[in-house]
Amino acid sequence: MSSTGPRSQRMDKAIIRGPMDVSPLSDDVTEILPNLFLGSEAGARNLEMLRKRGITHILTVMVDPVPRGATAAEDGFRRMQIPVQDWPDQELMTYFKDANNFIDAARVTAQEAVLVHCYQGVSRSATIVAAYLMASHPPLHDDDSAALAFLRARRPIVHPNSGFLAQLALYGRCGCDLDAHPTAVEAWRAGAGADAHMARGSGETWGLDGGG
Repeated sequence: MSSTGPRSQRMDKAIIRGPMDVSPLSDDVTEILPNLFLGSEAGARNLEMLRKRGITHILTVMVDPVPRGATAAEDGFRRMQIPVQDWPDQELMTYFKDANNFIDAARVTAQEAVLVHCYQGVSRSATIVAAYLMASHPPLHDDDSAALAFLRARRPIVHPNSGFLAQLALYGRCGCDLDAHPTAVEAWRAGAGADAHMARGSGETWGLDGGG
């Protein structure tokens, strides 16, 4: 359901001014679990800080890619990108399984650290990390509310938009296995357009992530 037209490009560059703004060399990343960090685009750009924290994998959850070194050898990070907007009707749950696998490849297989980020580290990337916690962290298994509370205790600005919250709730009801519940997923898709129309009518065009 994502869009890459002119409206997407304009909104993808939108900036929210206020207390969540971070400098170009920000260290705005938060450790959620050992070797799992959640943060902003500005934090993801601070390669020196990332290396000091031992981060080797970067999962970008936004449309625009984060600039990297001129060559793969110069950059030195393993990367994955999920090109989505911070909109209530944006389907993000499609990517939960691949994101979980990428995070586990860093944390479990390689015993290395991974950063999951979007523009502000508030909505899109927070949703991906919440889904990972629900699927992989036993105390929070299948429990979207507990996963979000766990995140907010460490990063208080976490605030997924209403559509992402609904997808996390569905993910929990499906036992973190969407493939096993295709009817529930299709029912969500059928209602997503109407729900998004209502959200936009009430002024919620995107979440607190800055629309990037």
